Amino acid sequence: EPTGHFDMWRDYLGLAAMMATLLRDPAGLGDPSVPPGPLSPRAGPAPHAGPALCSFCQHNGESPAMYRSHSLRDAQGRVQCPVLRSYVCPQCGATQDQAHTRSFCPLTHHGYTSVYSRPVRARNAGRRQRN
Repeated sequence: EPTGHFDMWRDYLGLAAMMATLLRDPAGLGDPSVPPGPLSPRAGPAPHAGPALCSFCQHNGESPAMYRSHSLRDAQGRVQCPVLRSYVCPQCGATQDQAHTRSFCPLTHHGYTSVYSRPVRARNAGRRQRN
């Protein structure tokens, strides 16, 4: 039930509406005839061990019903998550089958950390040294 306003604490990525659309039209995931591009983050097939689970939606705090309703990737490594598929990487422009966040972009430097990650604190920060 969309309310027409943005609420960052509830379904901020619009996954509920996307899942409702997918349940009505499962073919809405995109064109499977498009081959993976050179920026594909995974070269081989994604491992599949058990029921569908989307770690992207799970990590973003979606309900178990949502993140268990689809897989993050298919057997060929193509993105299946409807939320991630609609995302466009701000660095390289990848979307759909090759969609990824900035953290997983091949153009991201190894030292990049998200603004949402916890800061690493020094073990002895603020303590006096013993002589």
